[in-house]
This record gives sequence, structure tokens and C-alpha cells, in this order.
Amino acid sequence: MKELQKLLKRKSDANKGNFGHVLIIGGDYGMGGAVIMSAEAACRSGAGKVSVLSRAENYTALLSRLPNVMTIFDEDEAKIFSGKSVIVIGPGLGKSAWAKKLLKAALACDLPKIIDADALNLISENKKITLLKNSIITPHVGEAARLLGCIVSQIQKDRNLSAKKLHEKFSAITILKGKNSLICGKNFLHECKFGNPGMAVAGMGDVLSGIIGALVAQNLNLKDAAIFGVELHAKAGDFINKKQGEIGMMPQDLFCALPKIINSKI
Repeated sequence: MKELQKLLKRKSDANKGNFGHVLIIGGDYGMGGAVIMSAEAACRSGAGKVSVLSRAENYTALLSRLPNVMTIFDEDEAKIFSGKSVIVIGPGLGKSAWAKKLLKAALACDLPKIIDADALNLISENKKITLLKNSIITPHVGEAARLLGCIVSQIQKDRNLSAKKLHEKFSAITILKGKNSLICGKNFLHECKFGNPGMAVAGMGDVLSGIIGALVAQNLNLKDAAIFGVELHAKAGDFINKKQGEIGMMPQDLFCALPKIINSKI
């Protein structure tokens, strides 16, 4: 991806502060793997720093896998968001009171946001939330149907129209995931031509949200981060498919491919 490599080109005197600080929020009880995968995806996609706000029970596993990632215990809102570049909220978030509190705080914050998974489900249940400016939403078809108050078959019948409706309803750049994922925003609709059925497995969306968060942290605008993020994710899946086939692909398999694709090594 030479165009992406050009956008992310680093100066010789660069430091970690030049590449942003991603905050990932999620991982309720029993779902800690989601934030771990999202955090690693952000690291592998070039973020300067990554922090995770999760249940404390997840931190041992997180730090065992990713000792470079910082953890947040204090839920004071001023401290949560201070010094961060972008928020990724939703991976393994759940729908508890804890999750609702964190979502409310994130939505009230001015930072750019990538909103995924249960964060979207909570939004679909709260009719007062109708505006998600400075955000990217990443629904799969089930989440899209809940957000639009319809059934999955209606989403699939006209995916282009569904993506446009989601953007119009929430004023957020919309990534409608699935075969030929769609990225929709003001005056544009982009279709991803990459990806394969091996990527139809739990956790792939968590990896995608981390990738996009890292691109936003590195100063890509939301449109470019959404389009390049989806294509980077899909191309990584295609690389793994070429190596080992579709069946048995896991989200974490993509991590080895991400830096190679970003740096145009494959």
C-alpha cells in the first residue's frame, strides 16, 4: 500500500509522540480478548502509544502479551482522556452499567472515536443518541439492522442504501462490514474489493477497530483512516489466506502481515 506508506512516512528524528496515543475501551468480564486484539492491532499499525481501559481482571493477560501497552485503572473522566489522540470503544464492552457509563463519557468527549460492537448495540437501544460527529462507526449487518430498526435481510437487500442511511442518521463515517465492505460518508461511498470468507470469525472486527484507531492517531483524517483501515485489514486477511487457506484463520494471524503491508514489503 504505497499510498498509505507515503501518508505515514516517518522523519528520521521522529519520536513516539509523533504517532499518537490510542485509547481502547472495552473488555467486560469474559471478553478481555477483544481489547487485547484491538490493542495489538493498533500497535502493529503504527500507533506511538496505546492505552487500555478495561476490567482489572484482564490486565495480567494484556500485559503478558503486550508489555508496551499501558493500562488505566482510574475511571476519572479527566484522567481517562487526557493526552489521548483517539478513542476506540466497543471491543468486548458488554452492556452492563459499567459499559454504559464508559460509553456516555466517551460520547461526551471531543476526541475522534471509532465506535464498534456493543457500543453500537447500546446506542441502538438509546433513542436519544442520534448524532455521532467526529466518529467512525463499524457495524456488521446485525448491528446495522439494530441501529436502523429493521431486519438483517433489509440491510443485505441494498447494502449501499443501508450504509447511506446509517451515515445520514448518525452523521458518522460508516463502515458496513461484510463481503465488499462499504465505507460511506458525506459525498462518498467506497467499496472494498479485498477480503475473503476466512475472515468471518469472531474478533476480526476488534482487529479492524484497532487498525483504524492507529491510523487516526497518526493524523489521517477519518475518511482516509476508514478506507485505508478497511483495505489494510482485508489485505492482511488475503495474505493469510494465500499462506494457509481460509478455514481456521484467526484474527491474531493478521498481526504479522500488518506491518509488512503498511511498509509495502508484500
